[in-house]
Amino acid sequence: MVGYGMRAFTRAIVATGCSALLCQAVWAQFTIVNLYPGVGEFSMINGGALGSQVGVAFVDSISQASLWTGSGSSWVSLNPQGAQYSTAFGSSSGQQVGYASISDSWHASLWTGTAASWVDLNPFPGEYSVANATDNNQQVGYARHNSAERACVWSGTAASWVDLSSGSAFSEAYTVKNGVQGGHEDFLACIWRGTAASKVALSPPGDDGSAVRGIGGDQQVGYVRVGGRVRASLWRGTAESWVDLSPLDSIESVAYDATKGQQVGYSDVASGACLWAGTPGSHVSLQAYLPSNYHNSRATSIVCDGIKTVIGGWAYNSNAGREEAILWIADDFDLTLNKTAVAGQNSVLGTVSIGEPKPTNTTFSMSDNSSLVLTPSSVTVQAGQLSKSFQVATTAIISTVVTTIYAKLGKMTRPQTLTLIPLVPTALSFTPTQVSSGQPTICRVVINGVAGPGGRTLSISDNSIYSTVPSTIIVPAGASSVSFPITTTTVSQAVTVRVTARVSAGEKTGTFRIVP
Repeated sequence: MVGYGMRAFTRAIVATGCSALLCQAVWAQFTIVNLYPGVGEFSMINGGALGSQVGVAFVDSISQASLWTGSGSSWVSLNPQGAQYSTAFGSSSGQQVGYASISDSWHASLWTGTAASWVDLNPFPGEYSVANATDNNQQVGYARHNSAERACVWSGTAASWVDLSSGSAFSEAYTVKNGVQGGHEDFLACIWRGTAASKVALSPPGDDGSAVRGIGGDQQVGYVRVGGRVRASLWRGTAESWVDLSPLDSIESVAYDATKGQQVGYSDVASGACLWAGTPGSHVSLQAYLPSNYHNSRATSIVCDGIKTVIGGWAYNSNAGREEAILWIADDFDLTLNKTAVAGQNSVLGTVSIGEPKPTNTTFSMSDNSSLVLTPSSVTVQAGQLSKSFQVATTAIISTVVTTIYAKLGKMTRPQTLTLIPLVPTALSFTPTQVSSGQPTICRVVINGVAGPGGRTLSISDNSIYSTVPSTIIVPAGASSVSFPITTTTVSQAVTVRVTARVSAGEKTGTFRIVP
């Protein structure tokens, strides 16, 4: 999962001090859990994995890399023996990463649940390094070497260090998922796939400073500074895919993590932690679910396990004057489609599912972003059930269009993209494929879906004076193919006839032979 990052962490701690929330309190849709361990001046969550959270707690007069498993009482110090202080930034499947200060130098660090498990990832004696994130296979961060801070990736040991920078003085990797690393080079957002040469720049026009802070599925999230504003940002692998998530009138916002089409971070409009579902209009304030004495919250991680969605971060408790690690927990659900692409006029089967049966009905609000699809306004999973399926109808189109279907439960939204493609011919076959002079053949044309009301009209042509085809044919409504006869005349030598079925969006050609 995403790691928060050393320099951002330093900027964030401008005040410390809090009387804890109730250990667990339900605020509207979210259950709020306070992970403050009961002692120390502050605590913060920087990253999360299923069932565990990592960050820092100031205990016994030092900052200590910290691990929780869902409650304040579960707090475990990861501060290794001999370290002056430490912080954990990311975790995944039993691994935790961050840094420990050893002899006044930061050492990128890897743990597996205990302080004693500490592994020093620092590749260069006398220099310093920080690990920001792990996906259980790779760890990423940066290392200071030859007067440059270099984005890098490890595979569990200091010796495995790989330099991701392209000779720049400043670069850093903040996140890693399935072999993709995200961060910045010369303060411009980019992703890598294990080598410096693999870098893909994500910087949009006008970018005055940006970084990728988290990866979830095919999405990368972070921020872009444009026009004097810091804008929470979303990408899908290219600079052209950039989406500005910042709410209207926002001056500063950042997205730190993403999963299942949702993103979490911070916005000054919300005065704290917030949640998105891929668009600025989907912005939801998580700060609003905290008690009134909690302010300036941040959401740094989001994980979903099919039963619960767990968002981690922190908030400032003005009653006690300290930062406290916070979890926002909501019932998890999912939206799936049985096809990711479908021809126009054809339908898709969608399913909403919940993690565990409920004693009462669970009703989802449904919507889409296009007039080309027809989605029901709501779908209800009956009491005691786990899922409900529904149909999404589509209309005829002349070019490929990407649409999005949304399922919403309370403040949580699940998006699924659906690509609509034109209904076009995909195959021509002939029975028989070779005929004697004057004998007919039957041509069968197949389209890439089912024809809608009124059928699908195709233009037919051939390239031979020895055959006769109709100028148009109609695939009947509800059918995916149509057959028609082709007559032939006498030939003195073998002839190959090319027949083409065509619509404005595409065509398909097949051949048969006429022999004397």
